[in-house]
Amino acid sequence: MRDVYGELFRGVLFPTWEGAVKRRPTHALLRYLEGTEWRPLDELRSIQEGALRRLIRHAADHVPFYQKRFRDAGVDPRWIRSPDDLARLPLLTRDDARRFVKERESLTAPRVSIRKNTGGTTAEPLHFGYDVGSEAWRQATKLRGYAWAGYRPGDVSIHFWGAPNSRPLAGLAKAKVEADHMIRREHYYPCGVLSEKNMMTVVDAIRRKKPAALLCYTQSGAELARFINKKGLRDWESISVICGAEKLYPHDRLDLERAFGQRVFETYGCREFMLIGSECELHDGLHISMENLIVEVLVDEGGRLRHARAGEDGDLAITDLHNFGMPFIRYVTGDRVRMGSGARCGCGRTLPRLESVEGRSAELLRDKDGSAVSGLIFNIIFTPLAAAVRRFQVVQHKDLSVTMRVIRGEDSSAAVLAEAKRAMQDLLKGVDVRIEEVSELEPTSSGKRRVVVVER
Repeated sequence: MRDVYGELFRGVLFPTWEGAVKRRPTHALLRYLEGTEWRPLDELRSIQEGALRRLIRHAADHVPFYQKRFRDAGVDPRWIRSPDDLARLPLLTRDDARRFVKERESLTAPRVSIRKNTGGTTAEPLHFGYDVGSEAWRQATKLRGYAWAGYRPGDVSIHFWGAPNSRPLAGLAKAKVEADHMIRREHYYPCGVLSEKNMMTVVDAIRRKKPAALLCYTQSGAELARFINKKGLRDWESISVICGAEKLYPHDRLDLERAFGQRVFETYGCREFMLIGSECELHDGLHISMENLIVEVLVDEGGRLRHARAGEDGDLAITDLHNFGMPFIRYVTGDRVRMGSGARCGCGRTLPRLESVEGRSAELLRDKDGSAVSGLIFNIIFTPLAAAVRRFQVVQHKDLSVTMRVIRGEDSSAAVLAEAKRAMQDLLKGVDVRIEEVSELEPTSSGKRRVVVVER
């Protein structure tokens, strides 16, 4: 059936709003990216190198952190002309990014205009920002990746994403957000608590709104799929499913395909950069957004770093080519990924691919009634408490009780910890929650400090 409103949105409303009203190049960049994904790889590398040189010049001239970093490394910024030359510079660790927030901001335009923070999978709060130009690149890159799954701006979509807002919007701010969602035909449902009641609400929305796409946290989407399959609730045709925030395991994909059809797509990103890689229709690895980012997969070999070979796991480092407000150059995300073969994908796109993302998955906890609760929700709870809780870990024991291990921050108080405990008890109904203050959190064998540990 023809979708007249969708065609109107894509052809008139979206480009007019982004270009003429908001003066943002999002629509133009999307059209540009829809062309570059097919260009010869040498041409893409040339585009990437040009963007890298502009970023390096800006960072060396206007960003105090990088001015010092170039001096300390004995590197002339003019030497950095290609991604291979980045090896001359030290990696930007998460600890550096946390400690030197102001120093990493540009002293001249484009300045930071959007500020965010994230707990991340290591539960170490990070405050960061980016400029409006970077935001346009992020949105355009996201929309291109989602288009490979069949989702286009203006399509009806359901977003099974995030937690209920502890500080809900009101007044004009609320009206603006609701109007934006209505115009874009985006319908949001929190996935924090996966009770039968909450999942049935999403099923009812699918039946009423007939979405073209479901966008979800991977594990929450898979739990929804298992609920649908167990209850025999599917009475709809195929819906595109776009999974993010967690690794998509083969058994999860099978459950999602049974519940929603064969169009299940994995994406990979993080809050600092948004979309890093996306599956195309062939589901053979994740195409890297190389016009927006430089992706390095690094292997430590006897104390020396080298780039991973095809099929080899390594630590991920990202250079954001268009964030001039607060540059991220060789930022180590904490994730481990597997490098793709380097061969051109059968879909015809020339964008390189990651074979898989190996190192990030938030486990599901259970409340007293057995309802699943996404482990990602605890990052959301603790992010606004970053000054009070430097690091944390949530452990659910075999008897379902939960221990919240915390390392206090500089601005800590018993009241703040009590607030966090109440938030957890609201999510994990009927479960005993206790707080344990510790001086350190033991890492796993991979070096990560897991946010959620579920004892099986």
